[in-house]
Amino acid sequence: MSAANCPETARQKMIGMMYLFYTAMLALNVSKDILHAFVVVNSGLEATNLNFEKKNAFMYSALENARANDPVKVEPYYEAAQKAKKYADAMKEYIQDLRTTLYEHLSVPPDSAKHWTVEKLEKKDDYDTPTHFFVGTGDNGGRGHKATELKKKLEDYRTKLLNLLKDPKIKMPNKQVRIKQLGDLGIDTKDPNKGIENPEEATWENSKFYHMPAAAAFTVLSQIENQVINAEATIVNELLSNIGATDFKFDTLAAKVVPKSNYVVVGDKYEADLFVAAFSTTSNPTILVGEGYDSTTGKLTGKIDTVPVDRGIGKLVIPATSVGVHHYAAIIKVKNPSTGEVKTYPLITNGKYGAEYICARPTAVISPTKMNVLYIGVNNPISISVSGFADNQVFARISQGSLRKVKPGQYIAKVRKPGKAYISVSVKDDKGKTRPMGKQEFRVKRVPDPVPMVAGKRGGYIKKNILLSQVGIKAELPNFDFDLKFIVKSFTVSATIEGFERSKKSNSYRFTPAQLSLIKKVRPGGKVYIENVVAVGPDGRPRKLGTIALRLK
Repeated sequence: MSAANCPETARQKMIGMMYLFYTAMLALNVSKDILHAFVVVNSGLEATNLNFEKKNAFMYSALENARANDPVKVEPYYEAAQKAKKYADAMKEYIQDLRTTLYEHLSVPPDSAKHWTVEKLEKKDDYDTPTHFFVGTGDNGGRGHKATELKKKLEDYRTKLLNLLKDPKIKMPNKQVRIKQLGDLGIDTKDPNKGIENPEEATWENSKFYHMPAAAAFTVLSQIENQVINAEATIVNELLSNIGATDFKFDTLAAKVVPKSNYVVVGDKYEADLFVAAFSTTSNPTILVGEGYDSTTGKLTGKIDTVPVDRGIGKLVIPATSVGVHHYAAIIKVKNPSTGEVKTYPLITNGKYGAEYICARPTAVISPTKMNVLYIGVNNPISISVSGFADNQVFARISQGSLRKVKPGQYIAKVRKPGKAYISVSVKDDKGKTRPMGKQEFRVKRVPDPVPMVAGKRGGYIKKNILLSQVGIKAELPNFDFDLKFIVKSFTVSATIEGFERSKKSNSYRFTPAQLSLIKKVRPGGKVYIENVVAVGPDGRPRKLGTIALRLK
């Protein structure tokens, strides 16, 4: 209905003005760092969703193998899982359509909106578009708009998933109790009534999307998609785990190791997950670790330890105490729940029994980009890195002056006084602990004195007309790695004219008319001296330079 047919009331006008004022205040108070934080969180959620998708794909593959082994018994579980996948795919497609439509409302071209990202979005701080798209003005709690449609679809999706387990064909011990324990499958669509005075704000719709900047709105959608995928995983895992481990049929069953890193430093720990690929979570294996493995006897050698197991995965932790390549072996014992038979699977990596990792000393690499000294008054580029650690985990400081980071691994050092300077480096590990990585000593020097030059010469013969054609003199630093500028502030031209020594001074780098007149009076073969040259460099300190002795041709 148009504004002409439905004029705004005084209350609506007041609310509109307050909305504009509130939006302006939010825009002033939300920094780029906060908006960037939403981008980071959204990227993390998207990465997590991709990992969940991979795990779900593994479970669907396991169901297919189980179906191949016993189609009659597994078929109901397989069909239920396929329905769960269909429901989840439809829900994810709907959420993606919401993203695409919102991108288009934010002036992203329709042909590229499907492939757009929050990081590329220019209008990250746009409050109006997401609010109107999802909840309208929000006056009625945001109901009746896209957020309400999304909420309804989430509720229907959750109900459909739970109904899959309620099917009589799906056999589960203590089914009713287990379904009750699953609760809302992590999909919360309840209105946040507690602690909210305004009833219009006490809705799921407004709590998710009202006055949210675009970056936050997309992050909320990613979080909801995370709930959708996680709910799918929960249901499929329930279906898979209730078939029974003996019903599975796998082409291969092998022990695997997934280390967090094969490169660790002294003082840290080597950590890895040990598990049997495609192993069912209905029965935990027994995992043993030793120094070696005898393929003839099928037994471990050396000191043998038991690895704690959680949901089929062994958590291996080995303290890193010495430098070098370290090797260990492992076997995983799986008990058949029906026959009681125990099968042993040795760990094999790259065609060899066992696995290995490298332990190295913590080392910081601190390198001056251009030379092995630091100069006063200039920007000294420095490269800093620590093996085994990401750039955002590395921190550096200097004992004098300042050290400024300009890009990953690259810094600018400024020093104040001659002598020595020390650059110290530390890292913050994954657990938030700060550890020193070492320091490096640098010599600190002043920039060397420049050389006075005229017409590219520091002395010797010069044609008189060439000398007279020069504007002035320069102070240059030959063979110096930095592009520094020295400005000549004054100099004196001296010559012997008719037996008398005469001199004229310039208070800049330019020849004065009096100096040029003096040079004109010098006969060929006569000498001209440019002396008392004073120049100033980036450090602001006057430098007295040498003399240019010229003989005219």
